[in-house]
Amino acid sequence: MLERFKKHIKTNFPEILSSEIAVACSGGKDSVVLAHLLHACKLKLELIHCNFNLRGAESDQDEDFVKALATRLEHKIHIVHFDTTNVAEQGGISIQMAARDLRYEAFNTIVSDNKIAHVLVAHHIDDQLETFLINLGRGAGIHGLTGIRDRNGIILRPLLDFSSKEIEEYALQNKIKWREDSSNASTKYLRNKLRHDLIPLLKEVLPHLDNNFSKTLSYLKDSELLLDVEVARFRESGTKINNGNLFINIEKLKATVQPSAYLFELLREYSFHMPDALELLDAENGKYLVAGSMQLIKNNSFLELRKIEAIPIVDQEIELKNGVVSIPEGQLSINIISTEEPKKFLQTVLPNPNKLLLDASLVQGILKLRTWKHGDRMSPYGMKGTKLISDILTDAKISSLKREKSLVLENGSDIIWLLGIRASKHYSITENTKSIIEITLEL
Repeated sequence: MLERFKKHIKTNFPEILSSEIAVACSGGKDSVVLAHLLHACKLKLELIHCNFNLRGAESDQDEDFVKALATRLEHKIHIVHFDTTNVAEQGGISIQMAARDLRYEAFNTIVSDNKIAHVLVAHHIDDQLETFLINLGRGAGIHGLTGIRDRNGIILRPLLDFSSKEIEEYALQNKIKWREDSSNASTKYLRNKLRHDLIPLLKEVLPHLDNNFSKTLSYLKDSELLLDVEVARFRESGTKINNGNLFINIEKLKATVQPSAYLFELLREYSFHMPDALELLDAENGKYLVAGSMQLIKNNSFLELRKIEAIPIVDQEIELKNGVVSIPEGQLSINIISTEEPKKFLQTVLPNPNKLLLDASLVQGILKLRTWKHGDRMSPYGMKGTKLISDILTDAKISSLKREKSLVLENGSDIIWLLGIRASKHYSITENTKSIIEITLEL
């Protein structure tokens, strides 16, 4: 194995031959063998051990073992301690996720504080198979099925071409000792259940699984490259970025050979339910899905992907006197006009959706400006009856973000203005009007 490992390093990881590296060493078989292999290659090597303090005395014994290994191999060691349980509870995440995050955060810190170029970890082909099966069960796409990457930033994984059996045989042949993690024997966790129950059965039924699975991964990665190129082409012609939001052209998406595949790839880093996302292509304008902090919305001829922002709720009183009132993203300029010839005055005013003219005698007291809400109705000028504010916004083809920020002006319980869009018919200027309230929206 050593000679194959040396050749593998020279061919696929030549950057570590002339740089300072560290190996993440838990004390388990895989990481200890990796440390011995790298030592045998005479590389500039340091060790990193993370003590997660999850198994009492066992955790401390693992630490002592790795310290002794570093002393025996004459390599510097970095020891990091974590209160993993507390971090998991405070973050509302699993112990495994907390440990993973803490581990990689420690790697980044050690690398930045020392002259270390890469951290090597001991994932192997059996770990790949476990990850493949887990992602298969989750309904992952091709990117999820290509498994663990051999490179991810500062992290390198030089054992991915080697099996657990090969690693154990090398350890036994070279009388390399290691620590057994008692938690690895438990089938409480999915990965351990696959490792102890399912994968041995698969290898019994498919004796050439290791070799053939490696070939399958290679084919999948080739297909993944082709897919990435094709999706990149569509991004160029079928999407655009505006104010940090992604807009997917629905017509161009539907014209592809497989719209669902393209949409899946465009959205795969998020957690949208894909059947629902596909339904948005033919949904009414304004319909949307939420996944975590992201929103996917039907915005006219596009699907718009954007981060959900906390939009302030507006609820303020507007006193009817000459002056300027500040509002979110602009101001209202109020002008009280006395007139003996209201019709003549109207002839001097150009049509402007950002200007509201009211018969002052029909307005009672203080007006209220607020964020519109579902169920709001008004009596638009030029129409019979009332209409939902949501329908007015839809008919006006208001963008999703502007739609959520839209404001209404109320007189009592009566909406008299959907700002910048439609005015009520009940406050119109007539020949009997003596005083006019002019309100101008300035953005």
